[in-house]
Amino acid sequence: MSMLGEDVRDAVLAVLPGLPEEKLLSLLNKLASIGVESKSDLQFVKEEDLPDHITPIQCRRLLNAWNLDDQTGYDKVNPQEATRMPHRTTTEDSPSSNSSSSCTPSVSSTNSSSTTVDLSVWPENFEVPWNRMPTGIKTAIAVGRRPTAKDRREMVRIVIDEMRLTELNPSKLQCLTVAKKIVKQYPQSFADVLQDGTKIGTGYGSLLTQLKTRVEHVNRGCTLSRRRKQKKTSNPSSEDIAPGPADQYGCVRWQPECPVEETEESLKEKQQEMKDLYSTEGPAGVERGHLSQLMKATYYLQRKSINSYPPPSIADLKSEWPYLFMPKEMYLHFKSLTNITILEKLEKSMEERGKMILQCFRQKPGGTNEMQRILMKYDESGASSFIPCVILLILSHFKEKPEALILQTDVSATVADVEKSFTLPDSPRLIVLGEILTATQWMLSIEGQVVVNPHPNFVTGFAALFASYYIFNLVYQHEASCTLEFIQRCFLGINPHTGTKTGTSKVGAKKSGKVSEKRNNTVNPHVCSLLRRLMDFEWLSM
Repeated sequence: MSMLGEDVRDAVLAVLPGLPEEKLLSLLNKLASIGVESKSDLQFVKEEDLPDHITPIQCRRLLNAWNLDDQTGYDKVNPQEATRMPHRTTTEDSPSSNSSSSCTPSVSSTNSSSTTVDLSVWPENFEVPWNRMPTGIKTAIAVGRRPTAKDRREMVRIVIDEMRLTELNPSKLQCLTVAKKIVKQYPQSFADVLQDGTKIGTGYGSLLTQLKTRVEHVNRGCTLSRRRKQKKTSNPSSEDIAPGPADQYGCVRWQPECPVEETEESLKEKQQEMKDLYSTEGPAGVERGHLSQLMKATYYLQRKSINSYPPPSIADLKSEWPYLFMPKEMYLHFKSLTNITILEKLEKSMEERGKMILQCFRQKPGGTNEMQRILMKYDESGASSFIPCVILLILSHFKEKPEALILQTDVSATVADVEKSFTLPDSPRLIVLGEILTATQWMLSIEGQVVVNPHPNFVTGFAALFASYYIFNLVYQHEASCTLEFIQRCFLGINPHTGTKTGTSKVGAKKSGKVSEKRNNTVNPHVCSLLRRLMDFEWLSM
């Protein structure tokens, strides 16, 4: 194709970047047949000159842009730069045409209805085209129930198509504004809320993810609609470094003040009393009635030790606070830290939502072969393996390996055997004695050493495992981050609007091989997707 032909082609793609190749070629042939020889001839094209397979809205967008190009010098702009300028629309096809605050008059034009959209405010004035929604969406919002996943996907397509009439590549912030507006208007149908009223994250995270994913899909491979950021030329400084995971994430008493009736000296005396008790009675001292009172009284000092900088090692903390590594005291510390009774909450949630997860994965096949194998083994093992089965199913759904959270060892293994047989990782691991589904004893390791000796009951072990991330300011290991965040949000109801317990992951560029850090979303998209699936299953199966 000649350079002149490329010029006309770019003029079409600058307005309709998602136009299929066959339709684009047909349009270019039609333009050539009516005498278009250069881009400047496009201003003389009329709607009846365009082929029938171009929709009326697409015709108007092309004609409006070409008319404005000639009058404003817009045609002299490089196509890649043109997409970063405010897109013009007519009052016929603009979703915000009825809102006078969203548009300002454009420069003089033969078409008096032309407007220039202010990209800084259009999302606030965006009107969702509810009249074009599928019947399932209209019915759902009318009766206040959740739509099916299919209808919701169709709604997302329609909303994004409407948004792209104003902005070819809506940003995440613009999608967020629209998602909030939809959820606020019809919370019963679109809010991220479980049946018992538990709100997941902001309440609109799953819809935001769907909107932005759709934007990325329709703009895939289209260089004209990319958002380009100016590269930083200054030397890296502390201001350029992304903040790490929030230590206070989900906590209500991360670092309290010293109790008014105590001093640090008096608290250190109580700490020494507990160390003496441990040296004489060992773990059995946890059953002493006044031990819990001493631990509760010294909570301030425990947090000060844990939060000190540089962070102390787990070995040092265990030496200074030996009873903090007893399951009973871990649960109490977690309660003071987050205001959640973790063992009780986990058992109750597993009973209710675990059954829902089991039913969902059974009734809607499509999981991995590993998931089918887990369900088969669960049926053979009996009800006692219910909670381990749920955990394994969640891990399998996210394609995370069981050993990323749980290690298996011999039923008769001791602490020394485990530390000798395994190269224990730094991140927490629940070590079960025997098969995961049927194990009755467990240990807990952190920073390469066993910190909790064998205890019975899998759910108590998993509660201790999860509590350790919060108690000791640990991030979720990347290999099991989805499962841990899902349990945090779905089972324990810890749903902060900001921050994350997942560290930044390293991403390598395909061409250059350069490794960079990938920042995490507030709610992991994979977690968001499963939560949405379960919410739909829960509401639609009522």
